[in-house]
Amino acid sequence: MSQTPIFDKAINEILIALSPHQRTCPQCGSVFDIFQEDIEFYKKLKVSPPTLCPSCRLQRRLGHRLNLLPIFYKKTCAAPNHQEKILSFFSEKNPVKVYDDQYYFSDKWEALECARDYDFQKTFFEQFHQLALVVPHKALFHDPKSVNCDYVVGGVASKNCYYVGVPYRSENIYYGSVPAYCKDCLEVMDSDNCEQCYEIVYCEHCYNCHFCQECRDCLNSWFLYDCRGCSFCFGCVNLRNKQYYFLNQPLNKEEYQHKINEIKTESRKVLREYQTKFSEILHGAIRKGINNVRAQNSLGDLLRNCRNCFYCFRILSGGGESLRYVSDAEKVADLMDVFGSTNSSLCYESTGIGDSSQIKFSLHLRANCREMEYCVECQNSQYCFGCIGLKNKQYCIFNKQHSEQDYWQTVDKIKSDMLERGEYGQFFPLSISLMPYQDSTAQIEFPLTKEEIIKNNWHWQDEVASDIDLSKFQTVKTEDLPDDIVDVSDDILDKVILCEQTGKPFRLTKFELDFYRSHKLPLPAVHPLQRIKNRFAFRHPFKLWQYPCSNCGRMMYSGWDPAKKYKVYCERCYLDKVV
Repeated sequence: MSQTPIFDKAINEILIALSPHQRTCPQCGSVFDIFQEDIEFYKKLKVSPPTLCPSCRLQRRLGHRLNLLPIFYKKTCAAPNHQEKILSFFSEKNPVKVYDDQYYFSDKWEALECARDYDFQKTFFEQFHQLALVVPHKALFHDPKSVNCDYVVGGVASKNCYYVGVPYRSENIYYGSVPAYCKDCLEVMDSDNCEQCYEIVYCEHCYNCHFCQECRDCLNSWFLYDCRGCSFCFGCVNLRNKQYYFLNQPLNKEEYQHKINEIKTESRKVLREYQTKFSEILHGAIRKGINNVRAQNSLGDLLRNCRNCFYCFRILSGGGESLRYVSDAEKVADLMDVFGSTNSSLCYESTGIGDSSQIKFSLHLRANCREMEYCVECQNSQYCFGCIGLKNKQYCIFNKQHSEQDYWQTVDKIKSDMLERGEYGQFFPLSISLMPYQDSTAQIEFPLTKEEIIKNNWHWQDEVASDIDLSKFQTVKTEDLPDDIVDVSDDILDKVILCEQTGKPFRLTKFELDFYRSHKLPLPAVHPLQRIKNRFAFRHPFKLWQYPCSNCGRMMYSGWDPAKKYKVYCERCYLDKVV
């Protein structure tokens, strides 16, 4: 029997009459399709069809997440008898209440204490936002399974990571975003199973590689793009199973070693000259339209071990099945409109979901959550609606405990009321996001100016001034930094370096100094956060374009923006020319 008969009758009337058609997005004005496969998913989870196009739906989800950029503030802990400043991605200006991790994960407080009744005279989102400002939140979305990852945002089961966004089962990673199964690397973006690497983007199973992009199974190399199975190569593109290549020209072992010995990578000036030279080489490289591996009956980019996936991006090697509009996920099935998920199934319009199932319109749910709707930061909870911060709970609405019978009766009324208002079926609007838009992941994928953010009535926050007293430190301008790493003494660890791009101060750690020395790399002259932002210029957006192959003219899908005028080949031409 239906637990929500009034709602089910209303939603069934909508879904029965639904057939494939086109809609106009009220936010951006684009025309988008509602496909038959979409409708089947709506029917499976009993949700109404979306009003926004896929891109605007993604923007809305990303606007509630801060994960790709490790942005930190100091904020007063709101726990009882606590007044200390703690690290948080909510600033002191932000009205959100935060607890330090030790107190948050303890049994000293209970989220049910913030319970409130649902008011049918007000909109759901209005009431939920009020609840979100009352319930304490995590200062940072740390994974309890991670170790020594204080300066990390999100992630899963990682160790000794610093200034990283979403490290996934990685160890000893400094300054990066979304490293997966990586170890002992600096400056990493969206790379898997790499070790002892520096400045890598979209690399897989690489060892001791520096300044490499879109490479797989490579080792002991510098400045590579789209190379596979290569070792001891420098400044090369589109190579397969090669050794001792310099600027795409073959050399014998002695000739190659002589060339490399002539290049002083320890010098910042020399290294930057080769970075510039490699950028010129990159523009002429052949690029594959979409980069998928073992993706059966699937459309998307950066898919691994996928089946029946539509318009999906960056699915890790754990794979996924029956996904639609899903990004950054692994070991998932039957998901639609989800960003960031692992070991989960039957989820819709959600983000940050781990080890859970049957989740709708929710954010940051982990550890066996099930049958949850419009919930945030809950763990090991089931059958909850509109709740925040719950642990090990059932049958709760707005953090208030109900009996099972009363829960379903009340949920039936709320969902029916929301459906009639046009609220049900929508993710949390950006107007109630706790994240400033410019700090959120949405700013990376959908960058906006301050004026545009304010005009949309979304969350804008003026820049927070640093409280660091630089007079207590010896500061070094980047032009005064030693050019060669061999000229750097240990006392640099006690100094503050001023970023040459932003002027913001930063310091070095012992781990990274040792890394630079062992890998013969110069000291950085740019702030870590700015380095991460600069690396985003190389990332693939969560978007596909259709345009002709640069070689044969056949229409194809591509993850490369045509405005960049790259040499992009379809699958057949790429295999013919490169592989």
